[in-house]
Amino acid sequence: MRTASSTRLRRTPLLALAAAALLALVAAPLPAVAASAAGPGTYEENSSAISYSGAWTSLSSSGSSGGGIRYATAATASASLTFTGAWITWHTWKSPNAGIVRVLLDGVEVARVDNYARSSTTGVVGYSAPVTPGTHTITVVGSGAKNSASGGRMTHLDSFVVTDAAPPAVATGAPRAADCPAATTTVSTSAQLTAALRTAGPGTVIRLADGSYTGSFLLSAAGTPDAPIWLCGSPWAVLTTGAATSGTALRVEQSENVVLTGFTVARSLQGVMVKASRALAITDLTVKDIGYEGIHLYAFTTDSVVAHNLIARTGSIDVAYGEGVYIGTSQRRWSEVTQGRPDASDRNRIVANTIKQAGAESIEAKEGTSDGVIADNVFEGYQPGSRSIGWVLVTGNDWSITGNSGTSAVEHAYSSMAWGDWGWRNSFRGNTGIADATGYGVWVHDRSRGVSVSCDNAVEAAASGGTNVYCGP
Repeated sequence: MRTASSTRLRRTPLLALAAAALLALVAAPLPAVAASAAGPGTYEENSSAISYSGAWTSLSSSGSSGGGIRYATAATASASLTFTGAWITWHTWKSPNAGIVRVLLDGVEVARVDNYARSSTTGVVGYSAPVTPGTHTITVVGSGAKNSASGGRMTHLDSFVVTDAAPPAVATGAPRAADCPAATTTVSTSAQLTAALRTAGPGTVIRLADGSYTGSFLLSAAGTPDAPIWLCGSPWAVLTTGAATSGTALRVEQSENVVLTGFTVARSLQGVMVKASRALAITDLTVKDIGYEGIHLYAFTTDSVVAHNLIARTGSIDVAYGEGVYIGTSQRRWSEVTQGRPDASDRNRIVANTIKQAGAESIEAKEGTSDGVIADNVFEGYQPGSRSIGWVLVTGNDWSITGNSGTSAVEHAYSSMAWGDWGWRNSFRGNTGIADATGYGVWVHDRSRGVSVSCDNAVEAAASGGTNVYCGP
């Protein structure tokens, strides 16, 4: 307000009245604008869905989600969004002049957030939490308080993100141990098992009697969708090579429409290796005390499901090779395994497994793989000396990583790696856990590859933060 203008207004009553009314409008807090509830989406600082009260200033910022932020210096200035969804997130800034901000949900304070930092930091999640079904309003407003080191009491708004409910648990549709049909042959010795696998065909149902089967067993046969091949047993039927230092307990090669369910694989260098196969179901197995990886789908193995298995203590000989479930082949071995082509082990689903003390990643999907699902798995701990990058590590394209949970990570909890043309468009949604680790809840190696990280990922005790990218709906 200019002093000269004030003087001039006092001399002209009509102008004075008009100007006074205008000044009142400018000085007064902006009223909250009634608006229909915003649905799932990202609402940048310039969105018409956000209602501002008080004086806010716009600032361009290349590091912010939409290229800009708004900030206010008055403690009474507020920004509100009325929304419907299952999760709400406020993205903010930290700065040397930021204050302590109140977060209100439906008028009730739910958090106070100290946004002070010695240097300005973009991409900060100020508040993120689930909400009950219905319409809600989130408000951020200054508290008038500040960190003793802060030079001001600024409130910053980068964006609000409304996330819809996470999809329900993925239905595997896979046959389980309880579904095993009546046996066409029952075996009780290693020799009988070897012979039965050799002659298996459509409709064969091999039942393992309880006991130990020592050897390296091979199945290479095709069932049909209506008459699959079954290999069934209880957890007391154990396939083993006899030592975690040698051999593969069970190999499945060039096979399709096969069900492996119910039995145990233990004490072998590799557990279950599936090569050049399709339409397999591996369910309800116990795979434990394995020198390298527990279950491996590779060499163009597609359209298969690994579900409801217990996998424990893999990588006991070398933690670097100790994945719980491993999909595909490292590009370093494509010349050896796939004639130099990417290992397109595609459309595989890894669902509802419990994986304990893996030596490497609990689940890893390599470059070359695409369109898979990793969902509703539970991860617990790791082997001593593990160098795992996450409970889940994906370097393939278009993978969905949803609804998993874990405890005790080595570095990050969930990771998307990039290599060559791989590491694009992976999606992380509704994953949780307690990492107790130095990394991120969800870490994205290359932010330019369209990897989406939903705001409803909630990993606690990840020292670097929830994610290194902006979360979204």
